[in-house]
Amino acid sequence: MFERFTKDARLAVVCAQEEARSLRHSWIGAEHLLLAVAARPGAPGTATLTRLGVTAEACREAIRSAGALDEGDAEALRSLGIDLDTVRARAESAFGPGALDRQPDGTRFGGLLRRAPRRPRHHIPFTKDAKRALEQSLRAALARKENWIGTEHVLLGVLSGGDPATVRVLDALGTDPVALRGSVLADLRPAA
Repeated sequence: MFERFTKDARLAVVCAQEEARSLRHSWIGAEHLLLAVAARPGAPGTATLTRLGVTAEACREAIRSAGALDEGDAEALRSLGIDLDTVRARAESAFGPGALDRQPDGTRFGGLLRRAPRRPRHHIPFTKDAKRALEQSLRAALARKENWIGTEHVLLGVLSGGDPATVRVLDALGTDPVALRGSVLADLRPAA
């Protein structure tokens, strides 16, 4: 399938890996693919994302804060004498960076409670939802009667999967995935 990817689409997949690594995630999810497409200025679909408020910066921040405790939670814990920054620092010094981050299956405390071996730093696996999004990108290209997979197809694949993490990110940005997908399709040139 990757032989059909354009250079831009391949770079978006590499960018998704880099974004996941910079966010200290041990997986590449569909949300990272969304961020990677949003970070490709001039790529088909990116203008639609930007027009609807899904910029790379906003997307990155929404991913970073997805599942995080809000200020009200932090204040409630502080009133009990618990400082979240201190807890995170101690956990990361004992168990490594990202020990408290959400894992691909939605759970927290990856490796902290179940002592699983850490994956090598050079390889970050794709989640099932990210793999599904990439498969859907092929379907999007075929539906449009195009024999290549570009960033627009990757974006359509991400938006067709209903991935919970991506839905949370788009929800945080005030955007509905179904409406966004419709806007992307409307902005793309008609299929041949």
